[in-house]
Amino acid sequence: MGTGPDRALLAASIAFAGAAGLGSAVAIRDRLPGEPLGIGIPLSVPAGLLAGWGAGVAAPWPMPVAAVAAAASAQRPGPSAAAGAVCAGIGAGCIAGTAVEPVTWRPRSWSALTRLAIAANVAASVALIVTGWRHLAAASAGNPAARAGDPAARAGDPRRTAGDPAARGGDPAGRPGGPAAPGGEPRSQTGEPG
Repeated sequence: MGTGPDRALLAASIAFAGAAGLGSAVAIRDRLPGEPLGIGIPLSVPAGLLAGWGAGVAAPWPMPVAAVAAAASAQRPGPSAAAGAVCAGIGAGCIAGTAVEPVTWRPRSWSALTRLAIAANVAASVALIVTGWRHLAAASAGNPAARAGDPAARAGDPRRTAGDPAARGGDPAGRPGGPAAPGGEPRSQTGEPG
């Protein structure tokens, strides 16, 4: 992964937010309150959604907001392990939340829109997990290109550059004395052709 913006993570987070919006509309239309593990709250479906409780086929609004915010932060150079971890965790949490909703286990009661909302929710959550995990892996890889946003890598921290001959004054091929002079001869330590 390069050090540029992670458009895949941003796209997955926006898809996740869209799936949450679709799920919210369907939950209001079909009157599907959030009842994870059978636990309900004494609010209408719209009030429960506004309160951040979620609904039978919709993630609580703080989840898509956090996913989009984390993915937006990943648009700066240098992948952030935190952005990937947040997105992957939110995707996994949404799949777990879908699994513990009673409506999920009553497919005969589903309208066509409820089926669509559940499918969109699961698909967007899987995309968020995959792109979040990929982003996290790139940020954790430890190579200088993937960690360009790390101040220690920019400052020439020897733990980051120990395997890079160019950072130690040698040429990229590992020959001592620095890069070759224009005639192909290696330079001496003073920079003069050897």
